[in-house]
Amino acid sequence: MLVNGGLPCWSVPLSSLMLLRHRPILAIWAAQLLSQTGDRFFALAIMWVALQRSGPVAMGAVAIAESIPFIVMGAVGHRLLRRCASFGVLAGIDAVRALLVAGLPWVWATGGMPTMLGVVLVLGVFGAVFDPALGALVPDLVNPHKYLEAVALMDLTSRIARIAGPGLAGVLLMAAPITRLFTIDAATFAVSAATLVVLVRMTTGSGARWTRASSATQSTEYVRARSLLREYPYLSTVFAVQTVGFFLMALPAIGLPLLLARQLDAGPAAYGWLLTACGVASVAGSLAASHAVGGVFPVRFCMAWVVIGVLQVAIGSVGTVLWVSVFATMAGFVNAIIGIAMGTHLVSFEPPQRLRLLAVNYMVMRGAGTAGMVVVPALIASTAARGFVVGGTVLILSAAAGALLAASKMVAGKDH
Repeated sequence: MLVNGGLPCWSVPLSSLMLLRHRPILAIWAAQLLSQTGDRFFALAIMWVALQRSGPVAMGAVAIAESIPFIVMGAVGHRLLRRCASFGVLAGIDAVRALLVAGLPWVWATGGMPTMLGVVLVLGVFGAVFDPALGALVPDLVNPHKYLEAVALMDLTSRIARIAGPGLAGVLLMAAPITRLFTIDAATFAVSAATLVVLVRMTTGSGARWTRASSATQSTEYVRARSLLREYPYLSTVFAVQTVGFFLMALPAIGLPLLLARQLDAGPAAYGWLLTACGVASVAGSLAASHAVGGVFPVRFCMAWVVIGVLQVAIGSVGTVLWVSVFATMAGFVNAIIGIAMGTHLVSFEPPQRLRLLAVNYMVMRGAGTAGMVVVPALIASTAARGFVVGGTVLILSAAAGALLAASKMVAGKDH
């Protein structure tokens, strides 16, 4: 059941930054900011080296190998996740990841692409355990009424890393070979592992209490996703809308460069500025989420996806770079709020349910996102503008139906 039924939407936008005054939060936030920046280095390096050594098919294989573990873990990995839900275990995972990433260039050179994909698959398994487990543990470092701020603060690390990571990598590559980025990423994992070890000592048993409580709760019974979805039926609707939304995330990822280059005669510079604007807007959305998150979660969440659909239709309907940039930037702002709204709601469950739902959410995001990257490019290759209009319309209808369904279930008294 929920710890709190709702979170205030009147908080100060920068209130999440005030949590950095607490040493455990500051430590984990700084370590994750560094680690996720290193992940940007890794993503750039592995895709570029895969393209150089094995061609574009290898790039797709890398993306799939990294995503499959998240899908499997969300579906059947709840027992493993439960055992790994402590800061000490996560420290060990990051230490092993540091060794694997540092050795990846050598493994790749000696074993070829199959061995490299095996290492990426193992890294994906560790990531599929680490990400939901950390997401479930961090909220217990703050009071329940600060969950929104904690989720927004951790979300901010990934958004800053997406902006700063590629730029910093570009600067580093001016003086070092691209394989050096693997070494730097390994170093960030090592720092994260050390921070997690220190965090165990800094906290007064927060991580240990969480693990003991969850073990006591599930000593004879595991939390199953199907049972949770039956108990809270609106979650099925929310995850269904999330699936459609993340499937169509391939539209901006693939469609924006196609639209700019083929239909608006814009060059790579325009695309680079557009990505920067979207990244800045997502950071602004993360900071402003406290004003937008709250109220009736399922309905507001679905309606936010309706807004994304409207913006996608608008992107495909306008005929200038300026207006495409405006609407794409607005979408970046709203997407940040959607992510924080979902994260805040899921962490408001009791720890065992929280961990299970976070794993399911990662499964939905990775599974739908990977499927979209496989299917959508072929559908929009001829005309990206029409793809935005059709895809946006599908998202509007799906999310609006989800909002109506969630509202009807609440009226019928089926939700908490």
